[in-house]
Amino acid sequence: MKVSLSPELVDATRDIVLDAVSHSFASRVHDQDQTLWGPEAESEASIRLAWARDPSPGFQTIAEVVKLREELANQGVTDFIVCGMGGSSLAPEVMALGSTASLTVLDSTHPDVLHPLVSKDLSKTAVVVSSKSGGTVETDSQRRAFETAFQDQGIDPVGRIIVVTDPGSPLDEASHAAGYRVFHGNPHIGGRFSALSAFGLVPGTLGGVDTDRLLSDAVRVWDQCVQDSKDNPGLVLGAALGALWQSRNKLLLRDFPEQPGLGAWIEQLVAESTGKNKKSLLPVVGSTLDSLPDAVSVGPLGSAADIEIEATLGEQFMVWQFATAFACTLLGVNPFDQPNVESAKVAARALLDNTGENSLPSSPLPGGAIWQSRKTADVPASFDEITRALVGELGSREYLALLVFGGQDTATRWTAVASALEARTHRPVTLGV
Repeated sequence: MKVSLSPELVDATRDIVLDAVSHSFASRVHDQDQTLWGPEAESEASIRLAWARDPSPGFQTIAEVVKLREELANQGVTDFIVCGMGGSSLAPEVMALGSTASLTVLDSTHPDVLHPLVSKDLSKTAVVVSSKSGGTVETDSQRRAFETAFQDQGIDPVGRIIVVTDPGSPLDEASHAAGYRVFHGNPHIGGRFSALSAFGLVPGTLGGVDTDRLLSDAVRVWDQCVQDSKDNPGLVLGAALGALWQSRNKLLLRDFPEQPGLGAWIEQLVAESTGKNKKSLLPVVGSTLDSLPDAVSVGPLGSAADIEIEATLGEQFMVWQFATAFACTLLGVNPFDQPNVESAKVAARALLDNTGENSLPSSPLPGGAIWQSRKTADVPASFDEITRALVGELGSREYLALLVFGGQDTATRWTAVASALEARTHRPVTLGV
């Protein structure tokens, strides 16, 4: 693989990489040195560094899953659905989008997304329920929906639901009690670093992805990433991400045509690892902006981006993990904790436990309504006014986030909206559907 940097980034990263080499950063990550990110991160880092070890044991997992896939094929099963959220679903989705795999990733609880899948003929379908913690409310809701759907169609869920979770999790215990086939993840690998573990390999292999090749590529580049060398691609990419973060903290992620969906995986890995303590690198997937004074662009070879990467998917997974961990040392943050993820889960459970009314004052508009937390003199009379108000408040280093609760079939239209807003504001617009 190859990581090429713009002249500015070459100058900005040269001493950073040499310093990392002199302090043996790469080999210390491999040796599970939890002190690399400071005293406050030691506890979490001590149980989150197994992704930096040789990923070759994954070949045994692949062999076991191939046998299961053959057993299911003999029963007429040809289609697979992955139930998972975030780190448990993004890697399989990238694998599937870049191949001919029979794999559908369900990372939503929206009825418009869930209903067509649970109401279809499931006679040729198996479901992978994927959750590291085993307590994610959304994933548990999906599991229950498919259990009911299988039973309603006279199909025993025990033969059609495969579980991937960490050993000892609530899902692990419940699944064994129910008789489901369970594959264990490594509890010392966090969800967003789990692409090359069971959470990526099990659903990918079941769906027909060439995971042997993917893992072979990852093993080959892993050997480079653990070397204390100025040519280490993980150090080079990590230095490029973090060298200028105080002035250029946006990452404009161009499309990688041969690896569709990769940007969404990078987005979660980088944003969730760096975004804390009022420090962050903000990934913007599929941005149409050419350049910004507060941004670094990333794209494939020949894209004229500040950082150009030529790599297979397995190489991308491995190198971005090392690069993100290294970039976090430059920002001075713990790459392995996730305070906002946990607080969101707590808030979701609290809302579900509350059986009373949960509403905010709203102002009706043609075609919808607006809720606003800030106090203004006038309520906007139209969505055009809302857009103008938002655009008018965007500062020279700010961005706009579009968070859409809807089906993926609406993504193309919302992408067009995001592009139009970028063109109008000359500021990054992130999109989550």
